[in-house]
Amino acid sequence: MTMDFTPAQLAPILSAHLGGHVVVDRVEGFPRGSSRETRFVTYRLDGAPPRELVLRSDFPAGSTDPNPLDLEYFVYERLSHADVPTARALFWEAGTERPFYAREKIDGDWNIAHFSDPDPAYDDLRIAMAKAHVAALARVHALNWRALGFGERLPIPRDEADAAPCALRHARAQYLALATEPIPLLIEAIEWLTDHAPPAPCLSLCKGTNGYGEEVFRDGQLVALSDWEEVTIGDPASDFAFMQGFLVDIERDGEILWGLGPALEYYADLTGIRISQQAVQYYQLIRALRLAIMSHNSAASLRRADAHIRQGWTASEVQHLAKHILASAMGMAPPIAAPRFAQLNISIDME
Repeated sequence: MTMDFTPAQLAPILSAHLGGHVVVDRVEGFPRGSSRETRFVTYRLDGAPPRELVLRSDFPAGSTDPNPLDLEYFVYERLSHADVPTARALFWEAGTERPFYAREKIDGDWNIAHFSDPDPAYDDLRIAMAKAHVAALARVHALNWRALGFGERLPIPRDEADAAPCALRHARAQYLALATEPIPLLIEAIEWLTDHAPPAPCLSLCKGTNGYGEEVFRDGQLVALSDWEEVTIGDPASDFAFMQGFLVDIERDGEILWGLGPALEYYADLTGIRISQQAVQYYQLIRALRLAIMSHNSAASLRRADAHIRQGWTASEVQHLAKHILASAMGMAPPIAAPRFAQLNISIDME
């Protein structure tokens, strides 16, 4: 039977996992995101008032992310034992045509009222939300990832100097495992990035995908870190390499009030860990490499008739831009205009 995540299909599955009689009132797809499908489910357990949970599954043709779906569930399950704001994992369901997992739904929204309003009157709001996000990441970086068991599923660098090379070895293995078509530029980029790898100040659990649109906010507060599918063990600088919307320069009367520099200073005040802007720029290039590999994974999905249109966009536009970024950094192609870089929150200046 085709798994369409209808209320009738989900009711017996939720009943088995939640330990009672479940009636599913509504299943609503979340329109954002290009890596996997997200659904919000409203249900009633044993006649109690309605509750909500979140389901995550791959697209019918597969995920954009080469990391398996059960790794994403593993991360949420492990974080359920940690002191960080995130949704609690509920269960993993592998007995259907399309495996999926469930987590609790945190009351809130990815959007922040007036955050994108260019009026300087909202600069303080933007700075406050960005600081809250940096503070939450600092809590993630302070976790004892060994005690929480993250080393059971994630590559572990040998030491601080191996943080970036370890990430690159993993990226290379994922790319070669796809075996779709050769892209010599990616192997060249991995070798170049390995030669330029900076040592990490420490080895931390790193979230990977961060910022505005990736987390959950309520009443002007960050209430949950979401989107953990790119989690790694490595250099905390990598979490500043993709931080949508929260590192935009805010200037007043010639003074830079916020941006990458002030954010790194604020992080250092919280943690005692100093991260250079050059290290962040380096990990922006690793981010571009990962995007190229994810795009390559999406291209493989296009062989199927049930591929999602988002996978077509990722396989073409994102792939092209990511490769151009890497080629530019290595001096193999002209620089890219700033507006194109803004799409991926990446800059190039490795001097």
